[in-house]
Amino acid sequence: MRLTRSATSRITAITACLWLTGCSALLSPPAAPPSAPPTSATVVPAAVVTDDLWQRIRNGMQIVPNGGDRLANGELAAAVAKQLRWYQNNPSYLATVFERAEPFIFDVVEQLESAGLPLELALLPVLESTYDPLAYSNSHAVGLWQFIPSTARAFGLERNDRYEGRRDSVAATAAAVRFLTYLHGQFDGAWLLALAAYNSGEGNVRRAVANNLAAGGDGQFWALQLPRETRNYVPQLLALSELVATPERYAVELPELPNRPFFTAVAVNSPIDLAIAQRVSNTDPELFTRLNAAFRRSVTPADGATILLPAANAAALKAFLATTPPTLWAPYREVLVAWGDTLSELAERHNSTVAELKAANRLSSNRLRVGQRLVIPPRGELTGAAAELPRGHHSYLIQPGDSLWELAQRFSTSVALLRKLNRLSGDTLRPGRRLMVPANAAPSAPSGPAQPSVRKVSYQVKSGDSLSRIAAHFAVRTAQIVSWNQLDASRYLQPGQRLTIYVNPLEI
Repeated sequence: MRLTRSATSRITAITACLWLTGCSALLSPPAAPPSAPPTSATVVPAAVVTDDLWQRIRNGMQIVPNGGDRLANGELAAAVAKQLRWYQNNPSYLATVFERAEPFIFDVVEQLESAGLPLELALLPVLESTYDPLAYSNSHAVGLWQFIPSTARAFGLERNDRYEGRRDSVAATAAAVRFLTYLHGQFDGAWLLALAAYNSGEGNVRRAVANNLAAGGDGQFWALQLPRETRNYVPQLLALSELVATPERYAVELPELPNRPFFTAVAVNSPIDLAIAQRVSNTDPELFTRLNAAFRRSVTPADGATILLPAANAAALKAFLATTPPTLWAPYREVLVAWGDTLSELAERHNSTVAELKAANRLSSNRLRVGQRLVIPPRGELTGAAAELPRGHHSYLIQPGDSLWELAQRFSTSVALLRKLNRLSGDTLRPGRRLMVPANAAPSAPSGPAQPSVRKVSYQVKSGDSLSRIAAHFAVRTAQIVSWNQLDASRYLQPGQRLTIYVNPLEI
C-alpha cells in the first residue's frame, strides 16, 4: 500500500521536529551514574484518564512533538516512510507482536510514566524482542529489553542459579527505565542519540558524534557514521510510534488493549513447584511460562518469590496457599546451612535421616558449609525423586539395559550434557536411580514440532569455533546443528558463516 501525500507530509513535519529538536544536542558533561535517581529534563503534562491503553500511550508521547512546519532532513523522512510501508505491508507481524505485548505493556507504560519518560518507549521491546521474555540472541542478550550481562549488572538486575533478572519483565523494565534515563542524560536530552546508544552502545555513539564534530558537523543523528542496524533502528521506532499515534491514517487496526493491569503478583513465602502453581491457577502453560520466565528452577527459592498470574487466575492460587500447608507445595523443602548445623541435627529437625539427606543432596561426606543449600525430602518420599530440577528438565528412572548414548538420542540431547547435568564421571548407569534429562528438547529440524520455550538464534561463527564447541554452548547436539543447517560435517566451519540454532533459553 502506497502512502498518501498527506501521510508523507506528516512524516516530513514529524521528522523536521525530530531533526531540529531531538537530535541537535552535543555531548553533555558527565551525567549521574546509573545508581542515581532518574531525572528528566522534559516536563510531563498530567496524565489524561482513559480506558484505552493506546490512547494513554498517545497522550504521553514526547519524542515526536505535535505539529512542525520546518523542512525535514530528507534522508530521515525517507527512512521513516520506508519503515511505515514495511509495517503496512506486514500486518501479520504487527498482530503477532501486539498480541505478545498484551501481558506486559501496561506495566511497561506504568513504569515509564512514573519516571517521566516518553511513552513511545513502550514500543521499544517490539524492536528488541518482539515482546518475548524468552528472547535470546547470539550476543547473549536476553529478555524483553535484550540486556547483555554487563549492562544488566550495571543497572541492578540479579542473576544466579535460581533467577534470571533479564527474563523478569517487571525487574527488567525497571532496569530499562534506569538505563534509558541515564542515556537521555548522557546525550543532553537528545532522544534519538539515546536510542541509538541503546542499540549500538554508548561508546559507539559518543565516538560517532566526536568524529562528526571534528569533521565540521553538528553531531545530529543522521549525520553520524553508525552501523546500518542502528541507522534503521531509530526510524523503526519512529514509524511504529507514528502508526500507533494515527492508525486510521495508515489503515492499521490496533487490537483492543484496556488500560488496566493484565497480571497480578502473588507472593509465596515457601518453595512451591511451578507446575503446581500453574495447575492450581488454571493458567495456560505457555502464558504461565512467559509471565514467570525469570525462574531457572522448577521450584521457587526458599527465601520467597513472586509469581505473576493473569488477574482472573490469581484468586485460585491465593486460596490454595491459604488453605494448604507449605509441605505440600513442592516435592521437597530447602534450607540454608547455618553456623553450627550438622547433618544429624538437620535430619532430626526435619523428620528425616542422615542417609536420606546425603542421598537427596548427593553428598559424599557429612561435612557442611555455611550458606550451603540442602534439599529436605518430604517425609516418606523416595529420595531419588526429591532432587531439585532446573526448569526445562525432568527426572527419568533408569531401566535395566539403558545407556547414556541411547538416552541422549531419546531425549534429543548429548552424552556430554547428561554427564554434566548428573555429575557423572563415566558411562555406567545404575537401574533404579534417577537421571536428570532435558524436558523440552529442541526440534530435530526447522520443520519439527514447535516447543513453547524454543527460540531460533542466528549465530555467526568465530575464529576457533567448532561444531562441538557451539553445540555445548547452546546445550544442543552437533547432529542437530548439522541437520538444521544442512552442513557437511566433514568440512570445517568458516569464520563469519551464519548458523541457525534452535535453543531453549530456560536451559542455558
